[in-house]
Amino acid sequence: MSQEYKKVIFDNIHGYITLNRAEARILETPYYQRLRWIRQLGFSFYIYPGATHTRHAHALGVLEVMHKVLISIGKSVPDSKLFNPKARDEATQFHKTMRLAALLHDIGTFPFSHSIELAYINHWRQQSRSGGKKPPVMANHEELGSHILLNTDFNDGITQILNEEGIDPKELSLIISGTSKNRLANQLLHSDLDADRMDYLLRDAHHTGVKLGLYDFDLLIRNMVVHDHKGIETLAVQQNGMHMVDSFLASRYFWYSQIINDGTGYKFDLIAAKIYEYFLENGLAYSFEHLIKKVSQRPNEYFTFNDSYFMAKLHEYLAGRITHPMIRELSEMLARRIPPAQVKLPPLTSTLIESIEHRKEVVEKTTQVAEWLQNEIKNINPEAWVIFDIPNRDVMFTKNHDTLAKEVKKKDLLTLRDPIKILTHENELKLLIDVNNSLTSILCQYRNFIPRFYTSPKIYEALKEKKVLDKIKDLSL
Repeated sequence: MSQEYKKVIFDNIHGYITLNRAEARILETPYYQRLRWIRQLGFSFYIYPGATHTRHAHALGVLEVMHKVLISIGKSVPDSKLFNPKARDEATQFHKTMRLAALLHDIGTFPFSHSIELAYINHWRQQSRSGGKKPPVMANHEELGSHILLNTDFNDGITQILNEEGIDPKELSLIISGTSKNRLANQLLHSDLDADRMDYLLRDAHHTGVKLGLYDFDLLIRNMVVHDHKGIETLAVQQNGMHMVDSFLASRYFWYSQIINDGTGYKFDLIAAKIYEYFLENGLAYSFEHLIKKVSQRPNEYFTFNDSYFMAKLHEYLAGRITHPMIRELSEMLARRIPPAQVKLPPLTSTLIESIEHRKEVVEKTTQVAEWLQNEIKNINPEAWVIFDIPNRDVMFTKNHDTLAKEVKKKDLLTLRDPIKILTHENELKLLIDVNNSLTSILCQYRNFIPRFYTSPKIYEALKEKKVLDKIKDLSL
């Protein structure tokens, strides 16, 4: 009698996905089922009605991408081992662990994905700057997810399932955070060419209907290989597939620049973050400390921490139970899909950055103009609200040499996790940015800096009427 266990699910991007016993058990926990109720792209469905796909589907997709990549690079085991719960040799454990890392990489995702996470991060930074008791850990989905993996050793808990299935929760957590001692494992899930990005570009393009994120998945993974660099296994792409990698990085760059970061649905994400930050400041929503200390011990309570949790809070304002002028206006705008007005005049515009020094100059000028404009708005209406956002990270093709050198003191940049490596026809390993005929070697010098400045439509009209916006041009010279 066969010892294999298989559960088959159909995915609209990758087709049939087959799960083994450990994966199927985790799929049925409240922790994973919660992802059914969290939209992958936050409020992007306000712009692209089809973008209602979930983190649940995405995580399954990442698992399937990881599986196909492992097959392509020769790191897979046959089905007779992969789907046998008792098979636990080293190669099988690696295959199973990497699939689980893919499945669980988003287990700590916040409601509406990065929209509400931004509120927690901003609140954490404010607490850190306030001079009071500094929060022990960064408030983000990685920390929350790691806590769940390591602290749910009870019925319906992921830690218990992992232990029973022979998977080390600590090593799995390290791989998901990209800090494992196994460089190859880190690269497969955390690098410029990883399973996570390979899935969400295809999935997001399909559901939005915008084709910017498309690339040739089959050709790309066919050219992925493992190379022994100084005794350590390193993920690389054969030189024949180099331009496919150029295409992949360009797709990601244009996708983020056009769809994710510049205008479109992101303005509603920022409104949601502003509202939720108010909730956190006034004790009206779960603090991150509460999530860390209590929710991981209460699976059903954690299950409710999804998109509906935020919407229920929002409905309290819409019902008039709690009043705050700014938050009420923002809540009505978000609920009724009323976009804020964006000031999009230089320097409050998307700018190609050429160096670290150039970025400092642009940020300084942008901040100066934004602060001046905020004062002008306060003169018009002291209670007017403004959302001014300078991104911590720019949209880039990949990091250039200057950026990489500042991150690590090692002279051998080939040991770094993130940058893509090319295995040349001469069997020499090179960074993609060092290959002369790679388009990325040129494009890596530039990054897209995208500041945002939003206010209410009424205030924007007042700015135009008083000709305040005409003065920005003179300030930005």
